[in-house]
Amino acid sequence: MNTNNNCPCCGNPLLRHARQGGMYWFCTSCWQEVPILAVSKLPVSEVAVQRSQPKQVVKSGIEA
Repeated sequence: MNTNNNCPCCGNPLLRHARQGGMYWFCTSCWQEVPILAVSKLPVSEVAVQRSQPKQVVKSGIEA
């Protein structure tokens, strides 16, 4: 369970709110509602995938 829920815009902690339509997060700094999916699916996994892929070595036709 992810207990560190920060605003994707400013990084401040989010408050969890409930209403008739369901759960959502609220940032008191930005004063915006943040959908739960936006918090749980930050692009951190994309960075991890890019780091795990081997880097290609590009050789030029000029050698010293």
